[in-house]
Amino acid sequence: MKNLLGALVGLLLIGSVHANEVAVVDFRAALLQSDVGKQEAVEPKKQVAEMDARLKSEQEKLKTMANNLKRDELTLAPDELKKRRIELAQGQNKVRSMAAGMQRQAKQLEQQLIQKLTPKGEAALKEIIKERKLDLVLNRELIIYAKANADITKELIERMNKGK
Repeated sequence: MKNLLGALVGLLLIGSVHANEVAVVDFRAALLQSDVGKQEAVEPKKQVAEMDARLKSEQEKLKTMANNLKRDELTLAPDELKKRRIELAQGQNKVRSMAAGMQRQAKQLEQQLIQKLTPKGEAALKEIIKERKLDLVLNRELIIYAKANADITKELIERMNKGK
């Protein structure tokens, strides 16, 4: 719905501005795919991989607990069975909470990376706008259709790579 609304606004802008030269760009992708973006993403990717490894370790422990409980279920005293089921449920809650926290942290790392790269990307984009004499540049995510030559994402990546 949000994208559709954005596309309609974009189309209205195009009609009302009577732009001669229109381009679309995936600014986020350009930032992350540029050489500087890849270089800056090394540490955040490492942090996310470490978080993922911790999560998988916890999931493995939980799986072992569940298998052990299933194996021992018929031989355990009712109090011990109840205790281990509670421990398993608490472990499952812990893993779910851990996964949600890791997703938030990964998203935050990406946002910080985007913020850090934005000034360089904006400078390169301004150069392209000036050189091509563009009247309007729209975010590719908001566009339903654009000719291939209207997309300047690759050009922006190349420009950012040149300006290291």
